[in-house]
Amino acid sequence: MRQALTVLLILAVVWAVVKFFDFAKTEVARHEQADTSRRYAPGKLPGLPAELEDSLAAAQREGANAFRRWIAQHRAQIGEPRLTEIELDFVVLTGRTNPGEARGVLNLIKKRIKPDHPQHKRFQQLDQAYP
Repeated sequence: MRQALTVLLILAVVWAVVKFFDFAKTEVARHEQADTSRRYAPGKLPGLPAELEDSLAAAQREGANAFRRWIAQHRAQIGEPRLTEIELDFVVLTGRTNPGEARGVLNLIKKRIKPDHPQHKRFQQLDQAYP
């Protein structure tokens, strides 16, 4: 009788472990699917009104000074996560000629960016590039 209970107990533990791993596998797959659905193409992040798209592109083409003025003028109208993406584009544009200004913008972004932000990985790369 005692051996039968031991065997039953072992089978119950094995069954519970198998069920747990199935559950964990399902949860991981669900979270990965949610993560991939939150990825956006560059320039397609939400937060920038459509009427500002053309002026943003023009400011980027005109160079760092025009881009800096555009950001200062329209910052209040731009929401996250697009604001961070635009500021990181500015860091890339101005970083070669003015690394101090690039570092300052990165420090401002560092205060508000969270690990789940769509631009967090790009931010980390640029943060390491401009010490």
